[in-house]
Amino acid sequence: MKKAVKIISLALAVIIVGVMLVSCSKMLSGTYSSSTEFLGNKSSYKFSGSNVALSITILGASTSTYDGKYEIKNVDGKQKITFTFEGDGSSFSGTYSFNEGKDNGGNYIEIDGSRYYKN
Repeated sequence: MKKAVKIISLALAVIIVGVMLVSCSKMLSGTYSSSTEFLGNKSSYKFSGSNVALSITILGASTSTYDGKYEIKNVDGKQKITFTFEGDGSSFSGTYSFNEGKDNGGNYIEIDGSRYYKN
């Protein structure tokens, strides 16, 4: 009986550590919009938990929104962001370089070299 209690305790400890490691991944919150607008074209990312909504406006009139998931990880000492979109947004899925910071324009994130400022 003592052996079973020890095994169950060890298993619970492993599960708790695993959950803690998963929950330590970087999370974003809020909406980040492109820093430049060209001919009415712009894009924004709205982050909430592990969810993301990508909105793209073309020629200032037509806006499409794609819902998906994201995850930020360190890969070889550099931050990467991975997006997973379903359906029509699947072409935006992939892994990209990621950086965040603050300058005179405010808080920003950079995805593959494109800067998005927090609204």
